[in-house]
Amino acid sequence: MAQRMPTSPRHIPFVGRESEMAELTVALDDALGGRGGLVMIAGEPGIGKPRLTEELTAIAKDRGALVAWGACYEGGSAPPYWPWTQIIRSLLTEPSEAVMSALQTRGGVIADIVPEIRDMMPDMQPPSEVDPAQARFRLFDSVTSFLNEIAISQPVILVIDDLHWADRSTLDLLEFVAREVATRPMLLIGGYRDVELSRRHPLSETLATLARVRAFQRILLRGLASDEVSRLVEAVGKMALPHELIEEIHVRTEGNPFFVAEVTRDLAREAADRGGEFDALKFRIPEGVREAVGIHLNRLSEDCNHVLRIAAVIGREFDFELLTAVSTGLSEDELLDAVEEAMATGAIREIPGVGVRYEFTHALIQQTLADEISAGRRIRLHIRIIEAIEHLYPTRLDEHVAELAHHCSEAETVVGEEKALRYIRMAGERAGAAYAWVEARGYFEQALEFMGENAAVAERAEVLFGLGKAELQTLTYPEIQRGWENVARAFDLYIELGDTDSALALAMRSWGFPTFWVHGTTPLYARALELVAPDSADAGHLRLLYGFMTRLEEQNSSEGVRAMEQALEIAERFGDGILEGRALQALMRVRTGEGDFQGAIEFGQRAVGLAIENDQPNVLSEAYWLLAYVHIVLGQSDEARRHIELLSDVKSQIGLGQSLVWLQFLIAYVRGEFLERAELAETFESGSPDDGSYQMLAGIRLWHIGENSGVGVRLKGAYRTARTSPSMHQSVANMFWIALAARLMDRPDDAAGAGEIAHSLLSLPKLNIENEVQARIVAGLAAVAIDDVQQARQQYAKLGNLTGILCAWGGMSGDRLLGLLAHTADMPKEAAAHFESALEFTGKAGYRLEAAWTCYDFAESLLDSGELAGIERAVTLIDEGLKITGELGLVGIDKRLITLQEKAKVISAPTPAYPDGLTEREVEVLRLLAAGSTNQQIADDLVIAPSTAAKHVANILGKTGSANRTEAAAYATQQSLTAKPKEAD
Repeated sequence: MAQRMPTSPRHIPFVGRESEMAELTVALDDALGGRGGLVMIAGEPGIGKPRLTEELTAIAKDRGALVAWGACYEGGSAPPYWPWTQIIRSLLTEPSEAVMSALQTRGGVIADIVPEIRDMMPDMQPPSEVDPAQARFRLFDSVTSFLNEIAISQPVILVIDDLHWADRSTLDLLEFVAREVATRPMLLIGGYRDVELSRRHPLSETLATLARVRAFQRILLRGLASDEVSRLVEAVGKMALPHELIEEIHVRTEGNPFFVAEVTRDLAREAADRGGEFDALKFRIPEGVREAVGIHLNRLSEDCNHVLRIAAVIGREFDFELLTAVSTGLSEDELLDAVEEAMATGAIREIPGVGVRYEFTHALIQQTLADEISAGRRIRLHIRIIEAIEHLYPTRLDEHVAELAHHCSEAETVVGEEKALRYIRMAGERAGAAYAWVEARGYFEQALEFMGENAAVAERAEVLFGLGKAELQTLTYPEIQRGWENVARAFDLYIELGDTDSALALAMRSWGFPTFWVHGTTPLYARALELVAPDSADAGHLRLLYGFMTRLEEQNSSEGVRAMEQALEIAERFGDGILEGRALQALMRVRTGEGDFQGAIEFGQRAVGLAIENDQPNVLSEAYWLLAYVHIVLGQSDEARRHIELLSDVKSQIGLGQSLVWLQFLIAYVRGEFLERAELAETFESGSPDDGSYQMLAGIRLWHIGENSGVGVRLKGAYRTARTSPSMHQSVANMFWIALAARLMDRPDDAAGAGEIAHSLLSLPKLNIENEVQARIVAGLAAVAIDDVQQARQQYAKLGNLTGILCAWGGMSGDRLLGLLAHTADMPKEAAAHFESALEFTGKAGYRLEAAWTCYDFAESLLDSGELAGIERAVTLIDEGLKITGELGLVGIDKRLITLQEKAKVISAPTPAYPDGLTEREVEVLRLLAAGSTNQQIADDLVIAPSTAAKHVANILGKTGSANRTEAAAYATQQSLTAKPKEAD
């Protein structure tokens, strides 16, 4: 197979780099042995990154590996994923049976970034339609599995140069492919200029992600040593130079191999011009790499320089046909002579593959040539390039829109608004079609900037819709709202034009955005419903969208559910299996949120059947997700795991991102498997850096295992979202994790803060059942934290249906919450019954962390009672809890249990016999009461809750037959209980 590798007379001899080569060779050996690797080679321009990689890949090919190269280019002239497109094209140039076999089931998806696959496989079926985020995952997974399957038959070495110029989508795909490289016979090598990176550079973020890959290593290249410079000079120039000149070259070039080679070639030419002699003292070393390149180019003919300058404006890569069309004043023969002259001196090289294509051997050569052209001449060249592309490829302009958009941007003052907008829009649409949403967003933003006041309304609507879709896929909360606002603006413009067809198409195509992160969508769907016949199939799809969002945004459960049920009726009437599956999925989510778990399971099972029948992987994944979640809530671990496995199978088709990770982490959380699932936890936390609820749960995990949880920062972010989010779902989710963290970490003020937000929501005129329950759970936890008896009783009465399940997104068992509320409300029998139920539930489900916390809360409530039987039971519970935490390595709760254990020892220690059955704690309270202390003062002195102090006072009055506190004080004096007995010597 022809390999796209740098080969030319300009090829710099390989000198030095022994230690770096040794590292790479070890990585190659590992890859050939089935243990893949990921190597990033960093250094300044000209330092020899590609040359080092060439040396390794030559060895790899000799040892039977398959090698493919790709490169990123500056300036935005290449389409998204360009280096991956180059790599795949290279593999398809002379494809082996293994390559074609790997492509067979994935070609329809990969063709989104390598269109010629459609010509190779004209009979292939297009992939099924899925949501945008899932389609992007499917593309990434298809490329990854394609490469992995090839690697099974033949080890694969993939090289991507100049990653500092990579688009965001290229980097995202690199991260995706890298996840599995450690277990494959594959070596990924990337090169980048470290001097180009800043903290905010996209590659910096990617490098941080790649550094977590087990097989990752970084090689930093610096200048050659003096003796290595001497060897390189001798190899390039075929001559020996005086030591003093070698030292000067070393100092001036800082050992940069490209610079050294350019200086040496110049020396060699000067010596040749002088018949083999040269004056070392008079030779001037160039001031920098660009000057050295300029000296080299000056030795080429003027025709050659003219052609190269045109090529430099075309881009790092260029084809002969386009170069011919743009070049004027030269015949084809003269043009070929110029190209061959440039190749002979190594300024450019030919790219193997379809057509006659070339590229500059180094970016520094292209940059030097482009910088020599005046701004006015460069603009005219861009215009000629645009016209030439339009002339050469009139039926294939979509394949060249990235180039056209780039050249239009560079010549914006001349090219004209209409043409520039056309190509920039086309580039945005093509990027969106390849799920390169960041790049699509950039194109549409640029298109908006180009638009003047007189731009056509329809065109503005198209651009706004494209921009909005891209923003909905790329922005995070709260900026993501901007995406929906642009979609809504586009809808309004279509209505203004009277273009109801486009308005309806927009509304119908908006399915699949992150619904829980945006607000204000229902007016659009309500207006769209006015444009269709009430009982039409289109009305069914719009009613479903309207119903789901009105329940979510307007908190109008009755209207929302009614609209969704109407959508289901329309689907059944028209036999629309796709709409029926979506409607069942939406209604299943409603049933889940409202606690009708059996109804949710029935809807889910129906949705699964329809999704399989109608090839709806997105509906199937949502149904499996909800079924797994419901079984987790019900404590049915085996069923939950089964559905998670089914969900993982769907992942291979569409991808699920954090949704699958959430379920896996939730089970790990309630089971307390924090240490053995550390990698899962890292994925969980890093996957949603802007989601306060995810970050709070991740912090709770860190606290449990005794690591720095950074809870202060996490709480700040969660509070901000809970207080300011227009999305009710976001508010209640963040409130719960704040309240739970506060309960676990003994932060009553934070629990009270979450409680205040919860009460503000509960005072709203409308609140759907799901959000009301979550808000009441938060209010209940706050009541427990601040010992608010009245609130505890009120929320206990409202939350009675939480028995036998996990509540609030699986954060705790409903019976444990009810036990805490009952204990705070001075209902000891009810509290004990709920805690016993919680222990039974968690034991059957295998939720060991939740069992340990139930042991803690139950034991604490029993110790507060002071009853002997309760104390004995508390000691047993503490021992059970410590056994669990010890086995799981949970430091946070372990410390709390040990503190409780010490308290139990003190309470259960032998005490003097007191009259009328008074306990040691009651006598302590009686002494303070006799001294005139209020309940609050008693609570402060004994470090107990005021309600607990009040309970002890009531018990004392009953046992002593006292009618009031005065009589109780008199009783204390009569029984000599007003002072502690002196300890015996």
